[in-house]
Amino acid sequence: MGIVSDFQKHEVFIKQALTSAKSDALWRELSDYHHKQIQNFQHERLIHLLVTLTYAIANLMSFAITLAFPNIGTVILNIILLVMLVFYARHYFVLENGVQRLYRLDREIIKKLFRHIK
Repeated sequence: MGIVSDFQKHEVFIKQALTSAKSDALWRELSDYHHKQIQNFQHERLIHLLVTLTYAIANLMSFAITLAFPNIGTVILNIILLVMLVFYARHYFVLENGVQRLYRLDREIIKKLFRHIK
């Protein structure tokens, strides 16, 4: 079970709750729960950003070493790091888009919460 499936499960849960929750207390609880999940996903996103940046820096350093000392070993290292960087960047992109979707859901929860408070 990965972070992407956690995103999807949480998103489905919140969308269902947006159509079914009625009372003020439920909206407050939903908002609190959703904010906690957003914090968790933001933390995960930050960690993956740091890992992605580390791989990017390692890739640049490896490329510089390859230019200075060209041989098959450094070329292979460049290829491996580049492939890993592409996958990390893609995963970070998925995390970033997921958090942005959660922000939109948060705005919907807040709108519903304020409608029920008035």
